[in-house]
Amino acid sequence: MPLGLPPHLATRTTSTAVARAGHAGAAVCLVGIGVIVISVQAYLPQLIVWPALIVLLPMIVLLVLLERAPSPFIAASYLLIGGLCVFWYTLIVSRQLDTPVANDDYTIILFKLALILVIGVGSSLSASMLWTTGGFIVGEVASLCALLWLGSAWAVDPMTVIAWFVIVGLLGFMRLERLTHLDAQVELYRAARDEMLAEVRGVFEARATALLHDTVLNQLAVITATQRALSPAARDAITADLESIVGQQWFEVEPSTGAADAHRASRLRDAIDDAAAGDVNVTVSGSEHALDALDSEAFDEFTRAIAQCIANVRRHAGVGEADVVLGGSDHEVSAMVIDAGRGFALDAQTDGRLGVATSIVGRLETIGGTAVVWSQPGQGTSVLLRVPISDAAVRGDSS
Repeated sequence: MPLGLPPHLATRTTSTAVARAGHAGAAVCLVGIGVIVISVQAYLPQLIVWPALIVLLPMIVLLVLLERAPSPFIAASYLLIGGLCVFWYTLIVSRQLDTPVANDDYTIILFKLALILVIGVGSSLSASMLWTTGGFIVGEVASLCALLWLGSAWAVDPMTVIAWFVIVGLLGFMRLERLTHLDAQVELYRAARDEMLAEVRGVFEARATALLHDTVLNQLAVITATQRALSPAARDAITADLESIVGQQWFEVEPSTGAADAHRASRLRDAIDDAAAGDVNVTVSGSEHALDALDSEAFDEFTRAIAQCIANVRRHAGVGEADVVLGGSDHEVSAMVIDAGRGFALDAQTDGRLGVATSIVGRLETIGGTAVVWSQPGQGTSVLLRVPISDAAVRGDSS
């Protein structure tokens, strides 16, 4: 039971496998008959049994057609012509050997098995069971007619009955197993779907948390620390932050355009300047062209993470300068944000630590990136941001 496939593909895959196995078995039976006829002809050259080989040709041709383009018409033709071949083969062998041919003769059994093994033509295992039963009936009727024509007695062929019973039983067992495991398969796909939804929901929740930290929580801290009326600049900043989180526009990704991508360096500088708020002089160096290798979503999150690093410098480092060094390779884009401020203990539960966890580390994890922080009290802070380059972005650059 291929539980790893969708239900419609699982049904088709199982039916195809059963059909090919049956066709292979039928081919072995026909080849075996041919080998037997050739051996008898070589051992008894005075007899003329080679015409029996001609009887095999139409069945082999129809079997090949049935394998390449299965259809009920070709299957029915195979059974009809196969029955005639069984009848004609029985007459040829009986006349040439000058002895009655029994219903359980091993060559006749091979012919009937070749008819029984035409299974899996339909789109379901139930249809395969019907075709197998039809092959069994056609083979028995054809051999009965031939024996009556020759005046021989007909007897039950236990080998053919056992073969038909085993094949039908196997198909029935597969059908029952499929019905039994249908509910389990549905549960597997539902669990996989829920897992995918949980991953998507986790990404949005992480971005929402980072955005709230960058906007609402920061502005609340500003309001709390202000002993007098807010300045117009602070009011404008709060208004802009509120507008950015109203509705659902905050998680929409703008499509990449040549004009927007051409100004990525300036967009990064604008975000850094907004985060510095005129209190920190930030020097940007390194390869600004590396930013062009990121897709729009990765660039936006990468820029916000760098801006949050600068915001942490402004609020907590106690210095007026910071450096941002950009770098890139064939697989990733990186940025190192460095300040010589007061630093902090990495295991301390501080607001700066919360900003790192949510607005920097958590934000980059949503796009497959990483952030590493080095800091000690009195020794400054360094943050390494790394974002992988997606395959889509690489293809876009190569085109």
